[in-house]
Amino acid sequence: MLVNEDLAQRIVDSTMSLVHRNVNIMNREGMIIATGHPHRLHTFHKGAKDVIETGMVIEIYPEQLQRYPGALEGVNLPIVLDEQVVGVIGVFGVPDEVRDTGRLVKTITELILERELLQEATRSRYKLREQFVETMLQTDLLSALPKVKRLAKAININLTVPRAVAVTDMAPFIQMAVSGYGTSELVLERSTEAILKHIEQEGLVQNQDIAVIWDERLIVLKAFGPAWQPEQATEWGRTLLSGLRVLSPEIACCGIGSISASLGDYSVSYRQACYCLTHCQTHSPLQSIYERRLLFDYLLTETASPATNTALAPLAQKFRDFLDKKKDGRKTLATLLEANLNLSNAADMLHVHRNTLMFRLDQLQRITNLDPAHHFEDAVLCRILLNSTNP
Repeated sequence: MLVNEDLAQRIVDSTMSLVHRNVNIMNREGMIIATGHPHRLHTFHKGAKDVIETGMVIEIYPEQLQRYPGALEGVNLPIVLDEQVVGVIGVFGVPDEVRDTGRLVKTITELILERELLQEATRSRYKLREQFVETMLQTDLLSALPKVKRLAKAININLTVPRAVAVTDMAPFIQMAVSGYGTSELVLERSTEAILKHIEQEGLVQNQDIAVIWDERLIVLKAFGPAWQPEQATEWGRTLLSGLRVLSPEIACCGIGSISASLGDYSVSYRQACYCLTHCQTHSPLQSIYERRLLFDYLLTETASPATNTALAPLAQKFRDFLDKKKDGRKTLATLLEANLNLSNAADMLHVHRNTLMFRLDQLQRITNLDPAHHFEDAVLCRILLNSTNP
């Protein structure tokens, strides 16, 4: 790890206020990169260079100054991280008087640098996840596939796992932080870190989930098992929203797109989640693309779009199950629609009793939860599903 000059100066300023001695930090070339004596900044320190080369503490007394150009009396100690000397800490004064002070400053410096190293690793992992999500959600994925695979390997993500995209509006929490601490890159960075740390600690995301913050929105690529059901997305969404409200009760909206194991469908799921987010209301803060009324509205806006297939997939499977079990199901529904949803007319056209027709429709509702005889939206969905399944 290379010691950053800005961080080094902050360490110097903080420790000097504690020990009331001048403190220097030198890099691996023996150059002073932080000091309480500004005129010495970026000058060579022979004592520090010797510490780097030997890994030993060097104490410099007044009579030894000629041997150490650029140095003053004091103690110089190696800064060690991961068993490597990454720099030198120097404390001005008679060595016999500042020896313990030097050890204290060295310990403080190493603890701060270790913490910074961990945070840097966390930020690096987050940047990789951010790149992964940004690449996955773009429309033209084919040309970016090598990059996707490389990023997935770097962050240990299994690309064959089915996922849905969830979008949550985090503006209330972020704006609360901004109003309290002011608008700055650091405030936004800390807000992002707080959100991501919270959802990890609360178990709201797991190892194969990917979470990032975009434009005051939390984007989660939520992983599901191979035998997933649409209801799982809604259940997890409720848990996520409840957990996020611990950060801010004002967090009110979350939209969830369709689940798919196809990489090309991630961008579709994201657009669906954004669509759901715009339809969130106070009494219904969580919206999933699988919710019947929302699905109906969405299909009207996305006619003949590839997004239609992923949104309809779970319902289409249940519809096919119904047709497989009930050989007269297709004819029954087609006739009901032809009769403009008039049960008596449809029964006459089918040459069956009205109760027989009602029984068939009850079976449809049990399997698919569709009730075309009483809900116009369900009737339209049945027409779409009939057209999309082979006779």
